[in-house]
Amino acid sequence: MTHSPNISAHAAAQANRPKRSRLKRIRSVGLSLLAIILLGIIIFVVVPSPVDPVKWNAPTGPSFTEPGPWQENDKLSPAELVSDAPQFPEFITFDKVGVLYTGDSNGVIYKVGFDAEGKPQKAQVFADTHGTPNGLKFDTNGNLIVTDIKKGLLSINPSGTVQVLADHVDGNPIYLANELDIAQDGSIYFSDTSTYGRVLFKEMAEGKPHGRLLKYDPATKQTSVLLEGLYFANGIALSSDEDYVLIAESYRYQLTRYWLKGPKKGTSDIFTDNLAGFPDNISRDEQGHFWVGIFTTRLSFVDQMHGNPWLAGLMAKVPQALLNGASTPVKHGLVAEISPDGKVIESWHDPKGKLYGVTTAVNHNGYLYIGTAPGGSKGVHRVPLIQ
Repeated sequence: MTHSPNISAHAAAQANRPKRSRLKRIRSVGLSLLAIILLGIIIFVVVPSPVDPVKWNAPTGPSFTEPGPWQENDKLSPAELVSDAPQFPEFITFDKVGVLYTGDSNGVIYKVGFDAEGKPQKAQVFADTHGTPNGLKFDTNGNLIVTDIKKGLLSINPSGTVQVLADHVDGNPIYLANELDIAQDGSIYFSDTSTYGRVLFKEMAEGKPHGRLLKYDPATKQTSVLLEGLYFANGIALSSDEDYVLIAESYRYQLTRYWLKGPKKGTSDIFTDNLAGFPDNISRDEQGHFWVGIFTTRLSFVDQMHGNPWLAGLMAKVPQALLNGASTPVKHGLVAEISPDGKVIESWHDPKGKLYGVTTAVNHNGYLYIGTAPGGSKGVHRVPLIQ
């Protein structure tokens, strides 16, 4: 039995109808999604930015390939793990007998002793600030003075009891106490990183200064503002003669000097500029040299953003959670050694990225001890100073 051509054509047409119907639905859904996306883009562009960015033309960063103090090497690559108990040891200090102290981002402060051969022992819990301890330094009375980004300026006695020294200045909160150094007379110089009170990408996009340099006087128990208008005030270090104090301005790739003595007392100037990344903490060694941890090398999209306020305004609208990944440190460990006159002497690198997100470098007893912050590698490390 055979079928007529008309019947076959009708059957084929009936079979194709569901296919055409599905294609129409797919096209309809696709167009609807495209319309929603376009509407979202329009709304994103039209809605005002939470900040009013200013234009800044960032200087071209130093080259890692050309001969000079920034030339790439692998001096940090053979880093030895000292302790993994503190996952993110933001700052490192030592007491009079050489025991290492460092705080973790969860509030716990650890201490690590060393045996007769210099080998690190198991870390022990010293105290818990229930905040985020960053800067640590011992005063002449054996108390550990701490800048905690959530709690303010703290003092911890040898038994681990925590006391708040300052959490306000001039009637306003200390928003984000970050790093510190202590003068011979007991005066404590410390940074209040930003009036934002948190590390937010939109502050970087805004390009305006919100940081301060503060001083705590232990005799009067009063805190005062020495310098305002700093671009993410970070690391702090006094000079050997205590005639000036340095403040790292992370968002301008520079170290600023505030004069404490002499004819320039009460004024500030640039000590070192155009660093190869975002400077974090500063420590001073016995020779008066400064060691600066570079949290991350330059981020090209950030420099481009600074030069284009419209783009910066758009970036500031993006939710912080989506930007955390974009602003994580480059996996390239970096430390700079700087002379007392502000010249970069040399840099220490780990281009392989075993050690990265460096916040601190401390020259102690033949080693360079390295600390990191969340986003970087974990644990306290050290490398021999003589290689």
